[in-house]
Amino acid sequence: MNSEEHLVRYKMILFGNAAVGKTSLLERFVNDKFEENYMCTLGYNVYEKLITHTECTISLVIYDIGGQEGYRDLRKRYAQGAHTAFIIYDITNQDSFTNIIKWKSDLIEFAGKIPFIVIGNKMDLKDKKQVSKDKALTASVEMGALAFFETSAKTGEGVEDAFRHLAIKTYELSKT
Repeated sequence: MNSEEHLVRYKMILFGNAAVGKTSLLERFVNDKFEENYMCTLGYNVYEKLITHTECTISLVIYDIGGQEGYRDLRKRYAQGAHTAFIIYDITNQDSFTNIIKWKSDLIEFAGKIPFIVIGNKMDLKDKKQVSKDKALTASVEMGALAFFETSAKTGEGVEDAFRHLAIKTYELSKT
């Protein structure tokens, strides 16, 4: 069976504070573009991208939901039935990192214990970094994340790798 004959679809959600770069990561991954002028997501957006794996083609249907507190009910509604997730923080914003514990709690409450990866975004701003990679990696392991990645939606560094890793790991876990 080749990968074109076997399509697997996963619902993916992105959790994280407003302005950590959730939409920018998606735009880089899905459309290979980056917008300098950031606008907070009002409500939600849905994206889809296919990832070719040796055993199948994985369709990620990705829900990008506003990170503001006012969207909590919307996040709860759209997180239901999710198979996998990113929890994202901004490496230049300590508060966004501190909140990853809250985001994991929301993830479990809304979607159950699904596979997730922690992403430290905006690594193109290393000179403004507030969260060390070691600290983030330790927190990710303690939270039970499948992996930790630092990414830059602006340059694209690490973005494709993070999405591919999560999609393939989710597929492998679904087979067990």
